[in-house]
Amino acid sequence: MGCKATLALLVAVVLFAAGAEFCSGADSFAAYQVTGTDPQFWSMTRDFLKEKGYEVLYQQGESDLERHLEKMSRINRSPAKFLLAMELAPGPNKSVLVAMTDRKEQGSGGVLQKDTPPFAPDASAGRRFFAIDDLQGKYSADSGMLADSVATSFQVKVKHVPLFPLLGANMPGIFLRIECKQDAMREMLGLLHSGIQNYLRRDISHERQRQGER
Repeated sequence: MGCKATLALLVAVVLFAAGAEFCSGADSFAAYQVTGTDPQFWSMTRDFLKEKGYEVLYQQGESDLERHLEKMSRINRSPAKFLLAMELAPGPNKSVLVAMTDRKEQGSGGVLQKDTPPFAPDASAGRRFFAIDDLQGKYSADSGMLADSVATSFQVKVKHVPLFPLLGANMPGIFLRIECKQDAMREMLGLLHSGIQNYLRRDISHERQRQGER
């Protein structure tokens, strides 16, 4: 083998090995910055996720319902696979909270009823509409898998609570709060990355299984 061919092979191997830790372009999600997040931690998170190859739609969290639903509308129109509402705070100790909605999928299919809260169309359900309070219940199974994957990575238990930051999200979603010292933030983000990858890879496996059964 000539020198040029050998060099080309080595370059290809190095590039393949370097890319093995990166995500595919399809690994897209939305990140919703919850009030209270430290700006420096948020900047570190953006840099880390970019480094790992994620396609992330970033949105600033809102406490006003109307503005919040406007942000959710942008997120719902995006190719994001899931929503991660995040609060990142400096603290003396490592502390992690992983939470998902306490809403369960409605047996009625979420069809709009009289005197329901504001609602949003469900593109996968024809003419049916889901009350925004019930949208997360529609994705409770997938949100549960995401929450379990992330919580397992951090070795914590998942909490089930009402979650305003996920209100109106037409996709799986969880809330994550990380508190730690600045020098531990990259380690914590590495654990988050591991949890996300476990969820995405499991999602791909389930999809392939379903296609094989057809």
